[in-house]
Amino acid sequence: MPAPAEPLRAGPIGWAILLGPVSLRTWRAIANLVISLVTGLLFITILIFTLLLSGALSWIVGLGMLVLTFTLRLAAGMAGLDRRRIRRMTGVRIEPALPTGAGSELSFRQRQKAWSRSPVVWRLVGYQFARPVVSASSLFVVGGIWGLMITGFGSSGSSGTGFSRFLLGMFSLFAWPLAARLGSSLDVSLARWLLGPSRSGQLSAEVQRLGEARTLAVESAESERRRIERDLHDGLQPKLVSLALELGLAKARFERDPDSVRALINQAHEEAKTAIEDLRGLVRGIHPSVLDERGLDAAFSALVASCAVPVRVEVSLSKRLDQAVEAVAYFVVAEAITNVTKHSGASRASVMITEASGLLRVLVEDNGGGGASAEPGGGLAGLAARVTAIDGSFAVNSPKGGPTRVEAIIPI
Repeated sequence: MPAPAEPLRAGPIGWAILLGPVSLRTWRAIANLVISLVTGLLFITILIFTLLLSGALSWIVGLGMLVLTFTLRLAAGMAGLDRRRIRRMTGVRIEPALPTGAGSELSFRQRQKAWSRSPVVWRLVGYQFARPVVSASSLFVVGGIWGLMITGFGSSGSSGTGFSRFLLGMFSLFAWPLAARLGSSLDVSLARWLLGPSRSGQLSAEVQRLGEARTLAVESAESERRRIERDLHDGLQPKLVSLALELGLAKARFERDPDSVRALINQAHEEAKTAIEDLRGLVRGIHPSVLDERGLDAAFSALVASCAVPVRVEVSLSKRLDQAVEAVAYFVVAEAITNVTKHSGASRASVMITEASGLLRVLVEDNGGGGASAEPGGGLAGLAARVTAIDGSFAVNSPKGGPTRVEAIIPI
């Protein structure tokens, strides 16, 4: 016995075609094309006038260049409006390209000349001249399909001819939304090409970003090295010197004053234990062994165990992370907890570590008095450098009166 036939189902593409004439996306595409055409014609008129004015005044030294620069800056402003239009109508965000010639070390005339010769700026002008062609052509095609639809549904004739025209009308009914969306997509593609950063510009920006990250990493390492030297010189070294002096006195008095020697040895013993604790704290600040052995949860628990402020720790991770990521997360929490203990005046704090979508989120909060900031050369600035060096982001939100939130987002 044959199996019953499967019922016909419209997939996502089928539903998109069937609902195209009444879809909000379709009418947004139409609105985008109409606004692009109207504003494009207006912008072209303004640009042509100012370009002609610049050429007419070119014989006056400096004035023609000034008008030309004004025209190009006007095109840049128009490009900003177009990016907002595209984002509002289509949801596509286009990052602006960065023109050359903005360096403060250049004179005013040099900046104007560099601006007028920037390929990025002339691409913005090119978009203003190209987009009305795309918008007008797309709307012309949509209007033609509308005409076919009206002809197909509105005419009468013999049964064969009428049925053919009805089919043409039905085809046109579902074809014009596709044409409108395609035209809007062409406008967006043109804007991405001419209004957004070029491939070479993207590579230059990436090289600059990597260079800045490298500089931050070097500065962070140098700052950490100076901190370790300072802790050794100002903290541990004097205690070891004092310990050596007391043992030397005990050695000198050993034969003639055993009672005082016993007191000196007891005091030296206490100072030795203090020095050992300081050395452990210094080593822990460099890289705690428990972090490598047992991971972030155990490392944070050990970190907050000796904290004078009660700290709640929540770690939600599905697996062990790379050592570099774990180290940065640990130092973010360690520095934040140190600030909570020494400066915040808080009565409680919390540490939350979560992961989602390939990102590790490190959040430290306290109910202290606030006012913390990433001052240059400070501990929080060093943390920002550490996080930025591995392509993460770092933020401190600490208004006067509190609370304080220290957050790092680290790619994993």
